[in-house]
This record gives sequence, C-alpha cells and structure tokens, in this order.
Amino acid sequence: MKDNFLWVEKYRPKKIAEVLGNEDAKAAFVDWLKSKRRRKKAVLLYGPPGVGKTALVNAASNEFGFTIIEMNASDTRTEKTIMKIAGPATSFVALDKFSTETKGSLLFLDEVDGVFGKEDRGGIGAIIRTVEESLIPVVMAANDPDLQKLRPLKKVCELIRFRQVRLPLLIAMLKRICSMEHVEAEFEALERIAQNSGGDVRSAINDLQSLAEEERVLRLQDTTRLTPRNRNIGMFETLKGVFSARSLGEAATMLNRSNADHDDLLLSISDNLPLRYEDPVDLSVAYDLVSRADVFRGRIGAENWHLLRYFYNFLAEAATVCPQSYRPFEFIFPPIRIITLFWTKSKRMAVDGICAKIGARCHVSRRTAKQEFLPFVKIVLEKEKSNAIASWLRLNTEEIDYLTKMNKF
Repeated sequence: MKDNFLWVEKYRPKKIAEVLGNEDAKAAFVDWLKSKRRRKKAVLLYGPPGVGKTALVNAASNEFGFTIIEMNASDTRTEKTIMKIAGPATSFVALDKFSTETKGSLLFLDEVDGVFGKEDRGGIGAIIRTVEESLIPVVMAANDPDLQKLRPLKKVCELIRFRQVRLPLLIAMLKRICSMEHVEAEFEALERIAQNSGGDVRSAINDLQSLAEEERVLRLQDTTRLTPRNRNIGMFETLKGVFSARSLGEAATMLNRSNADHDDLLLSISDNLPLRYEDPVDLSVAYDLVSRADVFRGRIGAENWHLLRYFYNFLAEAATVCPQSYRPFEFIFPPIRIITLFWTKSKRMAVDGICAKIGARCHVSRRTAKQEFLPFVKIVLEKEKSNAIASWLRLNTEEIDYLTKMNKF
C-alpha cells in the first residue's frame, strides 16, 4: 500500500554503522570529529554522488550530539552570501553546548566543488577564511574527485575519499528494505537495480520504490523500465516522466534526475495540472500539494537546500494523486508566465524608455514615473495639440504614438 513517504528518507541512516560501505572513510571522519586537537580544522569529504557523504555527516552529528548548520556552497557562491551565513555561525560557540548534552554546532558546506567557476566572486576565499577563523568544526562535501579544482582548499582541509558502494552491500540493503516494506522481490531484480545505480545508494532506493511500491512484488522483467542514471533530463522529459508515473517513488526519481530549473519546474507542473486531471477533486488536491511545494521553494531560497527533498516530494505527490487516471496529453511549455513575459517584452522596454525620460526630466525614479506621472502624461498628450509636454520630455514620434494608443501600463 502506498504510504506517501520516500523510502530514501524513511531509511536514512540514523547511526554511523547504518551508513553503507566506505568503512575507511567513515573511520577517518569519526577520528577527525572526535579529536580534540585536530590537525586540520576542516575536513573535505569527496566522491561520487549518493555514496553516503551527507548521510555520514548527519548520522555522526546525531550520534555525537552536534547541531548542523548546513549551507549548499554551489548555490551561495559569492563572498558576501557565504560570509552572511558562515561568519556568524562559526564566530561563537553555541549556547546550547553549555545547557544540554549537545557538543555545540557543526558547519556543513555541501557541494563546494560547485563554487569553482565564472560565478565565483571571492567564494573560495570566504570559505578558507571561515575555516581559519572558525570556532566550530567545518565539514565540506564535493562530488568531483578532481582535486586540481579543489587545490585552494587542500591546505586547510583533511581530505577523505568516498568510493562507489560495492554491489553486494547494495543488494543486501535492498533486501532489508524489501523485508521491511513487505515486498516479494527476486534476487536478480535487486541485482539489476544495484547495477543500474552505479554505486549510488539514493538512486538504488528510489528505483526500488518506483518499481515495487504499488504491487509489492518485484520480478526481473519489471526492471526493464529502468533507465540509465544521468542528470541530463530536460523539462519535456521531466514532465512526461512525472505525469505518467505510476507511484510517488517513480515521480520523485524522475524529479531527482532532472536538470530543469526549480522555478520553471514548479510553474510548468502547475500549468499542466488542469490538463492532467479531469476530476475537480483530484485537481484541487494536486493544486494544494503544489502550493505546499511552493512554500518549501520559498523556504529554500538560496541557502536551505536540505529542504529540496520536501519540494520534490510535494511535486511528486501532486503528479500522482490518481495515477490510474493518466492519459497522454500535450504539455504546456514553457510556463505561461514566461511566455507572457516574452510576448510583452517589447511593451515593457518601450514603457521603460519613456519612464526613463520622464524620470530624468522630473528628477524621480522610473518606478515613480510609471506609477504617478505616466497616466497624466498620457492624458495631456491625448488632449494637447501642440505637444509641448512631449517636446519638454524629449519623447520621439514613436513614443508619443505608443503612449497615446496603449490601453494600460
């Protein structure tokens, strides 16, 4: 029976021992975390996605009593934004260290390899300065194993490498989940899922849920629906996969694979819901779920990327309110709001140019010119025959004609 929970969250490790594989990396991280005299004040966990880096940080913090302050570095690239969060977080020892059993705070910077690039404006320097000045442990994670890109951080970090989780461990984990979820699964089917994941634990669990959640039976032939792991799925393929999904897990898997922009994804799913659901009750439930996803998108902002899973989960639920009612339909894409902006771009540019001239002559902002001056200028131009006001504002013939004929601003 469908329980509306993502299994990857339901079975997230709570203890270090529950983190799959990478025993040497786990031991090295625990030694660093427990050490009172750390040789390096920061540690960098690096390796492929889905192999347990973030899971280990959360499990170890839970086990040793640290409060995690998390930041996705790849989405907070500039010195100003990084220091806004990391600076205050690392400049004092948490008060709860003295009043409870907690050992204080731990700063976790995820996806630091994403900071490197054209958008980086002092981001690396800010991270290094944060490490050097921090009064609390600093943990970083990166997917890219190319240490040439991570060279600036090597001097201030202890490096711990994670490798792909071995096939037997993945299969054993999938068997345990099947047992707890009362899924009857063939060994060959679990083996196929594990192989397809490429050592990515998250991917393996998501695929298992998408294939077995509905019927609670998994055969080798069911795995033919698996697609190779990649992150190059665009908006059209994402919409097709999400709306045709037969379960919450399958829809969530597609969303996790997609490289579509999060805001475009939210708008596109919202635009297509009326085409997906004919039943008004199903439609209202779906829109309620999308509204909840929108709330979490707002909470994520540019920093709280640990909330992304909830954003995906609500969108996946919206697409699977009634899986059995799915019928192929033609998607609305790009989002209606973006299409509207495209078609009104010339109008907005023309109005902006007129407001710039009004603002320059009347010594006000363009916004004030548009809201408080433009309606009166339009009336004067319509009534006045000499066009003295147009001459004073230095409006050309095209601008005068456009302004007098436009219906609204």
